[in-house]
Amino acid sequence: MLWAIEMLALAGLGVSVELTRIYYLVWRNPDYSPACNLTAQVSCSSVALSRYSAFIIGIPNSVLGIAFYFVLLALIPFRLGTRVRIFAHLENYLALLSIGSFGFTVFLGSISTFVLKTLCPWCTALYVLNTAGTALIFLSLDRPGEVARQLREDFQLMRTDPRYLGALLAAVVLVMVLLVIQLNRYFQPPTISALGSGKTPVEVDVSRDPVLGPPQAPVTIIEFSDFQCPFCREMHSVLKDMRKLFGPRLRVIYKNFPLDGDCNPAVKVSAHPQSCQLAYAAECAYQSGCFENFYDKLIQAEAYSEGSLLQIAMDCGIDPNKFQACMNSDVPRKAVARDIEDALKVGIKGTPMLMVNGRVIQGSRSEKEMEAIIKAALKGQNSAVKK
Repeated sequence: MLWAIEMLALAGLGVSVELTRIYYLVWRNPDYSPACNLTAQVSCSSVALSRYSAFIIGIPNSVLGIAFYFVLLALIPFRLGTRVRIFAHLENYLALLSIGSFGFTVFLGSISTFVLKTLCPWCTALYVLNTAGTALIFLSLDRPGEVARQLREDFQLMRTDPRYLGALLAAVVLVMVLLVIQLNRYFQPPTISALGSGKTPVEVDVSRDPVLGPPQAPVTIIEFSDFQCPFCREMHSVLKDMRKLFGPRLRVIYKNFPLDGDCNPAVKVSAHPQSCQLAYAAECAYQSGCFENFYDKLIQAEAYSEGSLLQIAMDCGIDPNKFQACMNSDVPRKAVARDIEDALKVGIKGTPMLMVNGRVIQGSRSEKEMEAIIKAALKGQNSAVKK
């Protein structure tokens, strides 16, 4: 039975490797369509592009599958071909491991069926292999009373032989270290590296800025914008279309660079004398959790009075008292000042200015130009986003 589990693990490893290959190709190349894309409802790409494809700390699910099957492939031969006492009851611990694997299988299968409503053929094959493997592992166990005796025997063995206890502690420490590294990478403030005006790399902090799109998107665009700038209005429309076209492959981060000397020390003559107030209003909308809708309305607005801004906020469902309190506070002013500082570090020459995975692009671009730029970024033809 253990040899049968070994054969299932080998098949699972192969499927996991193929799913990992598809995952990275789909995320990097919008034109790639794997053979398992049969219909709109039977598609590997749709599942790979969903936010559930890398559910645990941003690690692709298929990579976790590779690790799981590799452990099975490595340990079972020790159970079958060695007299080392610690491996004598290995199936008991494989059963514990398989419980977690089976639970994750049920979770992902439910997401695919009821949330995404899309069938991934290779994923389904993996679900079947996981279920069959779990069943075989439990069938390989002895009776419950015998399993309890074996666990007591193994516990006593670890107490009397420091080698086994040391190996267990080393494994636990290794897992904890890897977990801490992953958590640190996941929760650290995201930055994007770009070439500044002096052609030296600078770090732009994007941890406190409005973001539209998933954090794992392979292409990140930062837009430095002015709400009274007509070219920014055109760029806003282009970026909305790009988000529709590229879906979860693209995230857009918004930063302010108002061409108004009231808040921007780099502006000597205010080209847009109300743009500081508009930037403050957008920041307050972001603080209220209603940035995208507010941004869409504000970028198209013709009137910029205090009453007009308050009405836009109310139309977006923002509490008028909280919005007004935010406008009178230092919160939006500090946020706009940080954006201006970042723009000056990078070497802004006007609005809009874009940073595509760290590559600085001055001025507005057409839809065709932006599509080509994003496709090039997906293929790794410019600087990468760091997180």
